[in-house]
This record gives sequence, C-alpha cells and structure tokens, in this order.
Amino acid sequence: MADNGPQPHPRMAELDYFVGTWRANGRFHETPFGAEKPIEMTITGSREDRGFWTVIRTEELVTAQNPDPLTARYLWGFDAQAGEFVAEWFDGNGGRATQRSAGWQDDKLVFEGTITLGGHTVPLRDSFTRTGADHYHHIGETDLGQGWITVDDEDATRVPA
Repeated sequence: MADNGPQPHPRMAELDYFVGTWRANGRFHETPFGAEKPIEMTITGSREDRGFWTVIRTEELVTAQNPDPLTARYLWGFDAQAGEFVAEWFDGNGGRATQRSAGWQDDKLVFEGTITLGGHTVPLRDSFTRTGADHYHHIGETDLGQGWITVDDEDATRVPA
C-alpha cells in the first residue's frame, strides 16, 4: 500500500461553501479608520496546497465613491490539536490579522482574534452568515476599547460557474 502523505483534516470541507467566485456589495462604516463609503468587490475562494488551506481573496472595485480600493488575502486552515479553524489575513494597506473559529454554528461562522494596522493591534471579529446556498452576509467588527463596532458589512452572491 502506497503512502500518499498527510491528508487535510476532514473538517476543512466545512469551508468549501466559500470556494468559487462571489460578487459583494456593502459599505465601510464611519470609524476612526476612515469615512463611510460604499464598496463593491469580487471574492474568490479556492482550496490550495493539497486541500490543507482555503484561500479567500477580496478585491474591491474602483468606483467614484471608492477611488482607493482595498485588496486582502485570507488563509484558512484547521488546527487538529486545538480542534478549531485558524485564519491569517493580509491586506493591501499593510494590515494583518490572526483569528480562530470553532466552525459553523447553524448558519453562522465567526472568526475572532486581532488585527495589526499602523502599529496598533486591536480585537477583530469577522462573522459570516449563510443566507442561502449561494448567498452570505459578512460583518467585520473591531473593539477600540468601548465595545464592538461595525467596520464593514457586505452581502455576497455566488457567480454561477
């Protein structure tokens, strides 16, 4: 019997919901990070590196209201020892985040951790709610010391293959 090497944890399949191409509309809220603005983005998700990682790329589109769009890359995996999902996030503004998640609770997936941007590290929470087989709602929140505030939220729809 041939040894095919290590295999991804079976729970990685829980992230397959995000594999594919998505279009999303939403907004950045007024925060200390910047003014409110509408955002449109393309999101692509793929299983990579023999299925051990799910990579999510977000690319905001240039619009009159958003002349300086943000790009980001998420790397999601599964820590079998801890029994939870892990996430690393890097964006086009030099931001980076580290988060963890217990996984889907009904139709909600929540990653919590910290983000570092501009020399400051603050709590970060990203919540994804499935609203259908091809639709989800995302809310990004941070806590600047006075409780959670919404930084951005988007509604995403899968683009047919």
